[in-house]
Amino acid sequence: MEPSLDATLAAAADGDEQAWRHIVDTYAGRVYGVVFRQCGDRELSEEITQDTFVKVVTKLGDYNETGRFEAWLFRIATNRLRDEIRRRKRQANPVDFSATPPEALGYQDEDPASPDAPLLTAESNSQLAAAIAELSEADQQILNLRYVGELSYQQIADTLDQPLGTVLARGHRALKKLKTRLAEEAA
Repeated sequence: MEPSLDATLAAAADGDEQAWRHIVDTYAGRVYGVVFRQCGDRELSEEITQDTFVKVVTKLGDYNETGRFEAWLFRIATNRLRDEIRRRKRQANPVDFSATPPEALGYQDEDPASPDAPLLTAESNSQLAAAIAELSEADQQILNLRYVGELSYQQIADTLDQPLGTVLARGHRALKKLKTRLAEEAA
């Protein structure tokens, strides 16, 4: 039987290399996916993912929000990316973070009976990428954390430090806008 997340985090904080490896193996792909979906730059995504886990390992001993590890982890990653984007924009030749290649998209709802499952599996990645690019940054962030980061709406609320109702409403509106845009493209 696999130990609980809290036990794994405690062991990793105490220097257990196997526990730390388990945390990285479990979350690194999702962190990378969220970061890559936001910036579209593989090298930057790898850098931010590594920086995120460096910060986590240095702060893990101070972590005490039982049950909110994923929200904490993704908050670190999104804040680190935001800071890096700001830093790069101040440079003479800023990187264009607006273009995300279609292969970066992986929106897939785990529950095929979910009301948004037909929307998310019926369209091609290029159509989906174009429709998502037309959404506001806030709407993109909600969809990114939900479908790439695989966070629950409660975890997204914790990550963004917003009320659950606000996040649910924003997520619903974002999916509705996306569905409308895809329907307009299909017509």
